[in-house]
Amino acid sequence: MTPARPGGSLQSVGWTSGEPAVFPPYATVGPAKSLTSFVNGWPAGEDLAELTLLAAEGALSVGIGWQGPWERSGEAAGALRGRQVSGKAVLEVPRD
Repeated sequence: MTPARPGGSLQSVGWTSGEPAVFPPYATVGPAKSLTSFVNGWPAGEDLAELTLLAAEGALSVGIGWQGPWERSGEAAGALRGRQVSGKAVLEVPRD
């Protein structure tokens, strides 16, 4: 892990491994930095729409590590929980 620069902020978004976060020695010592946990306690529709638009435009890189039909969602969830996927899992939902 690369330490945050002075004044930087590390965002803790997920904890799928259930393992404690480990920081290099002295990573939290020195110039001011912050660690913020992300908890979505509000409607996220508009934010997700903006992220989707940025990804579609190529302005946001989205690493896809698993892709498959909706019917295989259990397999996708298991792969994510088992840390077998690097990146996002994408479920294909039929249009009809």
